[in-house]
Amino acid sequence: MNESSKASKLLNLTQSDILNKILITETGIPFGGAEETISSVIGKNVLNNTLSPVGNLLNIILNFFDPNHSINSIKKN
Repeated sequence: MNESSKASKLLNLTQSDILNKILITETGIPFGGAEETISSVIGKNVLNNTLSPVGNLLNIILNFFDPNHSINSIKKN
């Protein structure tokens, strides 16, 4: 696991309250899982159409640098 994945998982866990408030709608899939990256949760919310306007903007920025980043980041179980 690379350092950016570790950081993303840590931020997903520790900053879930603010991420849930600004990146998803009330019915969105919540942030907060210890073993999931922020990008993975964004990807799941893309598929469910539950990103907030700020979440959509973040997804657009991620896709600019890495096409389909959030969808490709969804954790495969």
